Amino acid sequence: SFGLGIFAISIFGYPFGFNPIIGSVGLIGVAINDSIVVLAALKDDPEARRGDRAAIRNIVMKSTRHVLTTTFTTMIGFVPLLLGGGQFWPPLAVVIAGGVGGATVLALYLIPSAYSLINPHRRRLSGAAVTSAGGSDQPQIAGLGGITNRVKI
Repeated sequence: SFGLGIFAISIFGYPFGFNPIIGSVGLIGVAINDSIVVLAALKDDPEARRGDRAAIRNIVMKSTRHVLTTTFTTMIGFVPLLLGGGQFWPPLAVVIAGGVGGATVLALYLIPSAYSLINPHRRRLSGAAVTSAGGSDQPQIAGLGGITNRVKI
């Protein structure tokens, strides 16, 4: 989101100074909030936690309303600073509005994709066969390339 905010400044032709730096710091909080909304919804759904892509897609579609509402209200809130003109406030408004818009795209596409990439690894470990080790009280995970690991259950 920081990079997208700086990219928005360069597109609109404003100089990079103190206000864009302050705007970038504020932007990071809103961008993290968008990602948290999507990630929390994914973690709440048992099918999505198992890596079901259809469930992940449905959860992201349900989260889209919340994420877009936050994005649009933030971006519209900075319109008066953009329309007011001058050289002091518009760079700050452009960084925050541009970065929040880009961070929303990242939250709706990057977070579910990264979650899907990470989740199959968890699924393999949780789906492995658990067997008892020759008289041992602790079960072992079998089926990991011939390697058996002791796991406390």
